[in-house]
Amino acid sequence: MIYTFGYSKWTVERVRTKMDELGIDLLVDLRTTPFGRFSPAFNKPELVRAFGRRYVWKGRCLGGKPGPATEEGIGWLVAEHGSGRRLLLMCVEMDPRNCHRLIDIGARLLVRGIDAIHLIHDGTEHTTTEYGFPWPQE
Repeated sequence: MIYTFGYSKWTVERVRTKMDELGIDLLVDLRTTPFGRFSPAFNKPELVRAFGRRYVWKGRCLGGKPGPATEEGIGWLVAEHGSGRRLLLMCVEMDPRNCHRLIDIGARLLVRGIDAIHLIHDGTEHTTTEYGFPWPQE
């Protein structure tokens, strides 16, 4: 299973609790630049300390800036999912409708048969499909 969330209204402890509740194996940092200007607890060194081997930064191949995630990055997610690992993809943007974790990564995973679940800070969850994917092709 692949979950996503935007950490802007979360704490590190809440992330840890949610990972334990959902049986998440790996926190995958999607940020191109792995630093939280307004949330220093989400800077890469702090996340490495907090989660150890349960944290990985994949911003080079899955970051949203300057462009879409690479095929290599999407392939890595598909392979991890296929191995049975449960992943939690992390970015800063609270609303997935405004973030590449839905618009780019979620849509590309859905094409490959993986419907990611997007965790919202208010406790609700929505799949990529629920957000209206697949989008009409032009």
